[in-house]
Amino acid sequence: MTRIRLALLAVAVGLGVPVAVLTWRALDGLALERAVRHQALAERAFDEMERALSSWLEDEEARPFEHYRFYPVAPDQRSPLADPPAHDFVVGAFQIDPDGSVHTPLRPGDAAELAAARARGDWPPAPEVERRIERITRLVEATWRGEREDAEVDAAGRKDAGADADAKATAAGGKRQAPGTTRPLGGLLADESLEAHAKRDALEDDSANVYQAIGRLNVGVEQRASRKQKIAEAVVPTAESAELARAPTPAPAAPPSESEALGEATLGAKLRSEMAARPMAAPPAAAAEPPPRDAGLEVVRVALDPMVGRPAGDAHLLLYRTVLVGRQGRGYRQGLVLDRAKLGAWLAARALEPTGLSQVAELAFDAAGEPDAAAFVFQHRFAEPFDALTARLSLAPLPGVGQPGAIFWLVALLALVGALGLLAIERMVALAMHFAERRSNFVSAVTHELKTPLTAIRMYAEMLRDGLVPSEAKKGEYYGTITDESERLSRLIDNVLEFSRLERGAREMSLRVGPVGPVLQEAADKLRAHAAREGFTLEVAVDSELPPVRYDRDALLQVLFNLVDNAMKYARHAPARRVLLEARRSAAGVELSVRDFGPGVPGRHLSRIFEPFYRGEDELTRSAKGTGIGLALVRELAERMGAVVRGANAEDGGFRVCLAFEADRG
Repeated sequence: MTRIRLALLAVAVGLGVPVAVLTWRALDGLALERAVRHQALAERAFDEMERALSSWLEDEEARPFEHYRFYPVAPDQRSPLADPPAHDFVVGAFQIDPDGSVHTPLRPGDAAELAAARARGDWPPAPEVERRIERITRLVEATWRGEREDAEVDAAGRKDAGADADAKATAAGGKRQAPGTTRPLGGLLADESLEAHAKRDALEDDSANVYQAIGRLNVGVEQRASRKQKIAEAVVPTAESAELARAPTPAPAAPPSESEALGEATLGAKLRSEMAARPMAAPPAAAAEPPPRDAGLEVVRVALDPMVGRPAGDAHLLLYRTVLVGRQGRGYRQGLVLDRAKLGAWLAARALEPTGLSQVAELAFDAAGEPDAAAFVFQHRFAEPFDALTARLSLAPLPGVGQPGAIFWLVALLALVGALGLLAIERMVALAMHFAERRSNFVSAVTHELKTPLTAIRMYAEMLRDGLVPSEAKKGEYYGTITDESERLSRLIDNVLEFSRLERGAREMSLRVGPVGPVLQEAADKLRAHAAREGFTLEVAVDSELPPVRYDRDALLQVLFNLVDNAMKYARHAPARRVLLEARRSAAGVELSVRDFGPGVPGRHLSRIFEPFYRGEDELTRSAKGTGIGLALVRELAERMGAVVRGANAEDGGFRVCLAFEADRG
């Protein structure tokens, strides 16, 4: 049995290892699915933000050049930029002239405009407008003239306007992040990020890389990727047009690099290159163009570059474009001052609130510190010109998305079924071996039980045959012994044959209705002589007027024979060597019992004494005779007759077996 248990243990280990591997792979795949779904959700949210920025930026880049003046054309209407901004994240608009002076559509640009504004009642402005003008002017001058040390612009800073954002991204995420991209930052993705899965699974083909394909769905970024310089016409007063015509021609700049030549092959490329190196420098002197022929209004040609972004401290962002006006390409910078915090709130409202994500998502701009370990955290660096702006999106685990509960339940169920299956196999094998051992013991016991009476019969028969018994009394005794042993042998054989028929289901009952008292008395009469030779006395107690019950006479006699034989076998060393047969009325009918006055049955064996081949003693050391099928045969025959069998130790000593018959009501 030990070998079988070791074999079953090896089978369990052999099954457990692949199940563990499959479970690990399933959990790994589930974690990947959960990460991909949260990444897709984050990408979708950031894409909505990029779409909103692209739509707003498109309107701003389409704004005419003259809108950045206090009076766009003539002092008969104010600039649309003088009205309160449509979005509260816009602080205000500004314009930097070629001479480096800062203007805003909220304040007249020269004495003529100031006089016209006073005449029309457009100046002086309200106090809050004055504060806004001061704020815009201070931020623009601080950014472009180096009044703030952390925003000082040099040539290297101009080449990478998003250097501050890159530095923050590098400090927060450990590596430089490209504009317009989203990447897992930490939290639940710290150990199993999408990049880690892609690297582990060696997905080298970008077209097949599902993790990188998610990022390509950012349509808002793609909308801004194709922005180019625009050529338009602007209406300016004739006096200003004449001033533009008299403006000096910029001196030749240094030859651009190959990348600059490819990217700036448009009107005024050399001037933009020079302004990039020295943003506030005034252009050198040059020959003047002839004055225009017409007076009043003049239409001039302007080149509008795409807007670029530049941080203005920690709280603001400058969004501006370079405008080249006229044939000489005089350079202006026009743009807006944006409040970062309010811009972030506007983006969050556009991306999270309409979709209901605000309940499971938390959005922070330029967030620092460690990410929430209980959330999926993604960092997004916005595409140009908002590349100085980064956002961190923390998503709570979405309910029902990639939950491992089902896998754990299935694994637990599989483990339970496997354990029960192996346990059932072990029990079946153990029972089979146990019954095989019992049958082997049964064969040994039957052989021994057969050998004893056969030996006695043969010995007495040979003595009688050879005339070695001269006394007639002795002869009669020997004849009686031969007869008793023959009957004992017959009962033993009948028990074996009866048990075999019962196991095969071939035993048929001849049930009849009648009193059981006569059968009890008949059994006692047949066994009394045998009991006397064993030193026992049989006592019979039958109540009067017992109700009739249904029984099989031969089966009931065999049951009584076995019970009496069993009682004498185990009570042979008892002080009171007697067996009591009783038939008493019960509430349901009649109760037959056979009782001895021996030591009784130990409690640990009481529940198993009616099992086939079961013996309470060890087979090698037992002192009592028997085959182990007597009580099993009693239970089978009694149940076939409809009786209930039970065994119990008597209160005043001994052991009693009871058969309860129901009274026949027919």
